[in-house]
Amino acid sequence: MRELTADDFKKGIKNPFFDKLCRKIVVAISHENYAIYESIAKKRGVTPEMVMQRCLDEYAKILDEHE
Repeated sequence: MRELTADDFKKGIKNPFFDKLCRKIVVAISHENYAIYESIAKKRGVTPEMVMQRCLDEYAKILDEHE
């Protein structure tokens, strides 16, 4: 899988159904873990939240495959 870059997100348009598809939640994470996401995000030119969302999406797929 190739790395995401800021250009990937610049080309996109906002999904008008996004708010209906996603739910906003609050999750407490350690400062150390946030620093990891922040470092990855900085290298890719995206926000830490985008990196966290991608990780959660990938992990959910893995969990679903093993059930």
